[in-house]
Amino acid sequence: MRYKKRLNALIRKIETERIDALLVTKPENIFYLTSFSSDSVALVVSPNKCFAITDFRYAEAASNEIGGFELIVLNNTLNTFGKAISAVLDKQKIKKVGFESRAVTFSQYRNVKRALKNKVLVPTEDMVESLRETKDTGEIADMRKALAITKATLREVKRLLKPQLTELAVSRYIKEAFIRKGAGGTAFEPIVATQPGASQPHYNTVSEKKLGNNKPVLIDMGAKYKGYNSDLTRACSLGKINSKFTGLYTILIDAQRKAIDIIKPGAKISDVDNAARQYIANKGFGKFFGHSLGHGIGLEIHERPAINHRNNDALKEGMVFTVEPGIYLPGYGGLRIEDTIHVTKKGCKVLTDDIDK
Repeated sequence: MRYKKRLNALIRKIETERIDALLVTKPENIFYLTSFSSDSVALVVSPNKCFAITDFRYAEAASNEIGGFELIVLNNTLNTFGKAISAVLDKQKIKKVGFESRAVTFSQYRNVKRALKNKVLVPTEDMVESLRETKDTGEIADMRKALAITKATLREVKRLLKPQLTELAVSRYIKEAFIRKGAGGTAFEPIVATQPGASQPHYNTVSEKKLGNNKPVLIDMGAKYKGYNSDLTRACSLGKINSKFTGLYTILIDAQRKAIDIIKPGAKISDVDNAARQYIANKGFGKFFGHSLGHGIGLEIHERPAINHRNNDALKEGMVFTVEPGIYLPGYGGLRIEDTIHVTKKGCKVLTDDIDK
């Protein structure tokens, strides 16, 4: 029923877009519509009939897991996805087919165009992603589990932190702990950033550098559970932290709270971003907060909705996204606080609100 509802919602979108069918090739979108995970599957979704195309390697699993689609397995006659898709479209008399323009490379487009030479290819954007923007109760449950694993791991890490440990050792521990606790893996490569390296928001040089003492260590981590991601950032203290760092941290706590306080259905996303951004600017650090306040999270670590000052869309019940204000001072260091927020019927729930207790 869950996947049928999603498929029906997509079909309604297809009809409003005035195309005959949609070719779905993005793995996350295929998983969302079928629960099947593979990069060797393509879906053809149309109001009349839906098809799933795969090869011999995944035929048995796909036949067991994919419902609501007629399964087509590549063989000696239909030995390429292009030929199989073309045969399906011809059989259904489909002339105008949309494709996911954000997920298709130029090489892939050229190959599909060649195979579908008598069809009209129409680029589309975010047709499935817009459905994924709000989460159902099952998705929330999986995301809560991913967050529970992440929170439990961070608590362990905080107890283990010592000045002589290296960034790399902490990163390895995080990844091992995720697997030990039942995660399917990491949502992204953990960030373990000593100062002043933490002035780089996406610090990507985790190394054998020791954590040291009397400076905070920035840890950004996320687990994956049943395809769904989590994302959490904290600045962990080692020794005595100077007043400048504690002052920055206090500003970020207050800025984040000002943003969270206005999150509810109907609130403008740009207002949420501006609430935190303006507060940081008023404290004299506006030019040192250069990224969006947050991002949607789910099957992808960054997905809709974008939480930034340019997005004037209204928040909807069921949206899940991060709120992560930061201050980054080149040559000195950086701090960021990141929590995951679920928009509820009347307001919001901070899914990571018990991590510091």
